[in-house]
Amino acid sequence: MQQFIRRLVGPATPPSHGRVATAWVLTRIFAVACIWLTPRLLDDVDIYRGWLPYLHWGQFPVSDAKWQYPPGAAAALLAPEGLHLNYSVAFAVTCLIVDAAVMTALILAHARRPAESRAGLWLWAVAAVVVGPIMYTRFDIVPAAFAVGVVLLATRPALAGASAALGFVVKVWPVALLLALPRPSTRRAAVAFVATTAVSLALMSLRFSDSLSFLGNQRARGLQVESTGALPYELWTLVGGRMHSGLEYGSYQVLMAGAQLLGTVLTLTGLALLALIAWWRLRGRLESVSPGDVAVTVVLVTVATSRVYSPQYNTWIIAVLAAALLSRRTRLRRVAVILAGVSLITQLVYPWFPYDLMDGNPPIVAVQCLRIIGLVVATVLAFRAIWPSNHAAIAPVAVVSDGDAQEESWTYYQDSRSPSASR
Repeated sequence: MQQFIRRLVGPATPPSHGRVATAWVLTRIFAVACIWLTPRLLDDVDIYRGWLPYLHWGQFPVSDAKWQYPPGAAAALLAPEGLHLNYSVAFAVTCLIVDAAVMTALILAHARRPAESRAGLWLWAVAAVVVGPIMYTRFDIVPAAFAVGVVLLATRPALAGASAALGFVVKVWPVALLLALPRPSTRRAAVAFVATTAVSLALMSLRFSDSLSFLGNQRARGLQVESTGALPYELWTLVGGRMHSGLEYGSYQVLMAGAQLLGTVLTLTGLALLALIAWWRLRGRLESVSPGDVAVTVVLVTVATSRVYSPQYNTWIIAVLAAALLSRRTRLRRVAVILAGVSLITQLVYPWFPYDLMDGNPPIVAVQCLRIIGLVVATVLAFRAIWPSNHAAIAPVAVVSDGDAQEESWTYYQDSRSPSASR
């Protein structure tokens, strides 16, 4: 394995890259084995399989309320068929291939800057244990891979914008990572994003009808029992109450008074926080922050204020976090520890004890409380880390552009707004 990595990135490759690759292989063997020990993990793969006849006919399963994905998701669901294996096996193998691509991209990025941190490499090397085998039974790893591309290509705005667009047409949320790109890159990234999205949607419309059908089901979703907003209802079960829930739109949702209002408040809060980050970016007040730190903060805000917090969303978080931790400028090391813990304990809620949460089983409700508290604390700490007054400003002194490639040199200066400027 180490020799393979050396051939891939050159003879100067640090020995640690070989150890990272070995850890990746071992943890993936363990995770894939766990899939077959927990058959419920394949429930969604069975749903995907049921959609294949529609997709073969050039249609989306609009009659199924569980279809809530942009048209690019069809490509992710059809791709495993190219392996000519049992669909469940082929789906897991396809996710493994994408996973390996992410690991390779992180190693290559570190090999170009070996003085940077290896923490991100190790985080992704063990991600299959941290997030769990659900990484290979949901297609969330596909948009997560494009999100990693946005962070790693932050100095190549056209490529970063295209990567965000490809993630967007698969599962929407990677579009928010455009906020992670430095302000001088914004225009080129936005143009690349719009162009790539337009081409992708045009190609999909030639093959499929009703490409935007997913929007209706997304708007109709309620407050999922695993989301941040459902925590008060779960705490209610600890004092003798009962949380009424039901299966709607592919997940169990809270069916109690105030749930819709809480979901709306969460959504508006998330939009307000993302708008604030966008304002900081447009005002040039995030230029000293590592793009990876902004990306992680954006993802955390998106997840923490969503009406849905499915366990597979931790794939997004850990993937973007791994890319962010490659930079020594990151301020999210404590956040990374919290999020790794959140992802680990999430596996107790799903897939191990999925119904205990709705039944008010105190140990699992306690785990859910820790999970949500950890997510919220991590989001607050990440937001604080990128807050403009908590860091020095940064100004570009040279930009050398070569096509899409862009090498940037930066010089630091103390902003008069920064607390350290007065010391």
